[in-house]
Amino acid sequence: MDRSRLPGSHSSVALRSQADATASLCALLELPALKRLADALQPAELYLVGGTVRDAFLGCHETDLDLATNLTAPEMKARCEKHGIRTVDTGIQHGTILAVINETHLEVTTFRVPSGRESHTTAHDIATDLSGRDFSINAVAFSLRDKTLVDPLHGVADIESGTVRAVGDATLRFTEDPLRILRMVRFGPAQGRQVDPATLAAAAALVQLLAKVSVERIKSELEHILMASTPHEGVRCLKEIGALPLTLPELIPAIGFEQNKFHIHDVFEHTLWVLSRAEHDPILRWAAVFHDVGKPHTLSVDDAGNRHFYQHEVVSEQLARERMHALKFSRDNTETIASIVRHHMRPLDCGAPGVRRLMRDLGENLPKWRSFKEADSPPVVPEPEFRATANAFDALLKAETERLAGPAYGKLAVTGQDLLDLGLKPGPSLGRLLKELEELVLDDPSLNDHQVLLAEAKKRLP
Repeated sequence: MDRSRLPGSHSSVALRSQADATASLCALLELPALKRLADALQPAELYLVGGTVRDAFLGCHETDLDLATNLTAPEMKARCEKHGIRTVDTGIQHGTILAVINETHLEVTTFRVPSGRESHTTAHDIATDLSGRDFSINAVAFSLRDKTLVDPLHGVADIESGTVRAVGDATLRFTEDPLRILRMVRFGPAQGRQVDPATLAAAAALVQLLAKVSVERIKSELEHILMASTPHEGVRCLKEIGALPLTLPELIPAIGFEQNKFHIHDVFEHTLWVLSRAEHDPILRWAAVFHDVGKPHTLSVDDAGNRHFYQHEVVSEQLARERMHALKFSRDNTETIASIVRHHMRPLDCGAPGVRRLMRDLGENLPKWRSFKEADSPPVVPEPEFRATANAFDALLKAETERLAGPAYGKLAVTGQDLLDLGLKPGPSLGRLLKELEELVLDDPSLNDHQVLLAEAKKRLP
């Protein structure tokens, strides 16, 4: 792998030199919010730490910055209040405050003695604090006073080589906080880095400790993995270290499960293939994970030996909903992901009536469904052939969207009351007749006329 180009959390960017990273960090010090905080906390020791420093080598910075200091949380809070800086007690019991200055969030934590994320013991120097962090690439600090990197654990070398290595004893680091196992996957394979063998072995040996981690933290870290630049390698690593049973167990039956002549991958590898192609959107990445998990549960083989997975999208939706409920997804995200999974087998080559039905069934989720079809295009279909089909669909969709500047689909020119007035009795037959009329209109929108539909209804009255 070319280590001169390491992927960050959003896209591949050129790895910067140490001199350029240092210059970038010096430029950060000119941010008005950071200068104001430094003035308020002086003459305390103050360092930029963690992802802020790591990402400087990738040429990117988040809006929120992480800092470490020798001050205690009450001391930080008092000094900020004295200078009119609003603080939020996000983790004051752990020595952390959040300073909010002009919508910039600055998280500042007291130096800690190594003992895991719940440490309450303060340290006296930055080197001690860094020795308790998770991975060497996250254990580089930048002094605001000296404008220099502090790198006692050779994290810069690991950043430059693209290596994720636990700080000190990997077993101890993972035992302190088992979520670090998933963070290893995120910063490692999911972002295009390799994992140090000793670190990888320790993670695999301790993977069962993930059972002690809250579902909220696991869900958050899984989403970080899925939103990274090489999410498929992240999920592959979850399999290799034995983490799938504790994170995405629905994928386990997919491993090595043969598909049919329309596919070149087994179900698991196909899932990773689609995940690698899905747009940088959490909805689409999660849909990629779940879209075919129903296949191992719906296999049938015909007399000619052909394998089929009838209605696997229905089972996939059910399994997806169960996992999303377990991971405490929001209702809106659950419904959107489930809708894409449920309808992912609907073809692009469906003609105008099919486009209208997709507009009806997917509603505002149709653009995401369309994007997902791009990621899930059949690998055995030549690209020119798929592109022609996709372009034809897009043209029909554009035409239907423009034609429907008026009433939305489902707005029939007749109502249930109109059918009652014809003499139809209330009950299931009323709903069935309305549905039949709706299908007529979807096939031919010109029929959506009050008198035309009344005439059709009269023909169908029992």
